[in-house]
Amino acid sequence: MLTPDSVLVIQQDLLLRAAIRSRISVHQLASLALLLVFVAQCLWFMAHVPLAEVEGSYVEEGLLHIDQLPQADSADRSPLVSLLAGIPARVFGGEEHFIRLDDYRFVIRLPFLFAGVMLGASLWYVARRLYGNLGGYIALALYAFSPMAITRSSQVDPEIIGAWGAFGLIFTAIAVAHTLYAPREVVLWNWRRILLMGLAIAICVAAQFALWIVLVPALAFMLWVGYVRPGAAAIIFGVACVVGLVILWALYFFQPAEFSKALATANWIEFAPRQFASRAPYALIGVFLLRNGPGLLLLLAVTLGVFLAWQRTRYFGTVAPLIVSVGLLACTIGMQHYGGASFLFIALPFLILFAGGVSTDMLESRYAVLANALVVGVLIANAMLSVYGLLRLSH
Repeated sequence: MLTPDSVLVIQQDLLLRAAIRSRISVHQLASLALLLVFVAQCLWFMAHVPLAEVEGSYVEEGLLHIDQLPQADSADRSPLVSLLAGIPARVFGGEEHFIRLDDYRFVIRLPFLFAGVMLGASLWYVARRLYGNLGGYIALALYAFSPMAITRSSQVDPEIIGAWGAFGLIFTAIAVAHTLYAPREVVLWNWRRILLMGLAIAICVAAQFALWIVLVPALAFMLWVGYVRPGAAAIIFGVACVVGLVILWALYFFQPAEFSKALATANWIEFAPRQFASRAPYALIGVFLLRNGPGLLLLLAVTLGVFLAWQRTRYFGTVAPLIVSVGLLACTIGMQHYGGASFLFIALPFLILFAGGVSTDMLESRYAVLANALVVGVLIANAMLSVYGLLRLSH
């Protein structure tokens, strides 16, 4: 027999389940499934690809940096990547069995898998907010079966960290700018977003010093979107930069001498205009896109043509990622050595976002049947090529 107390407990339980169902939609579950497929591919890669020598060097540098011995930074990057690789090795005992470090490759690579998953989740969230559920699915499906995203997320690699930081920086800046229309004290009210933007700045720049250049479009978008309060936008941006600088300093254990030396010797930029006349950088871009799958390259070519020809596709939601993509590709061409090549991967999520946005408009046009065949074909081809490439690892 039910008592009044038991009835109350049942009612509260039913209300809690209803609240959870209202917060978790079918679209979120489907996106979570895509992210789990991405994680499964990364784990397969980790299982079949041993720890590379360069990954072992990151671990060794991180362990030394933890003990405040020789610094793990270089002219190109801060100690962040080395610390992310070294801390799991120390926590899980890899340091004591360094000769068998490959046995600990899953835990050593775990922070980079986390960054890859968070980048995919961020990409889905932004695409869904800009283009609706359909745009979110397209962008996340392109990312989840991207060979470049899978390999970078499955190894000790600074590029996946930098890509996550850069993507978060751009769209946190845009989100903050939208709040400037609110009739309130926007600077104090935005303290959480300021801290988040500062964290994104720190992650981005710590992964590679040359990525400071992403601050330029971030500030430009803040002033563009938040033109009603340019002073507040500039203050918020400045405070976020200070927060990012403090977090970056923390990576050097708040040692002023070491930090100032790192900033003074950092390779902030090495732009060479003559590179634009060379064929090599353009060939590098082509090879990168082909290795990421010919499907995305085809979709990018089509969506760029549609963007130029069809005015409906030209709005802030597609223009912003395209501007960032073009800027990063220009850095790829104009910069040399390590810096330029890494900008290619940083541009990848922005290219995927742009392709997803224009594809969504195409699917809602009178040419929806043709667009549907193209988009679905690309997604299926990308998935098949990705899975096939991973299966080849076992042979």
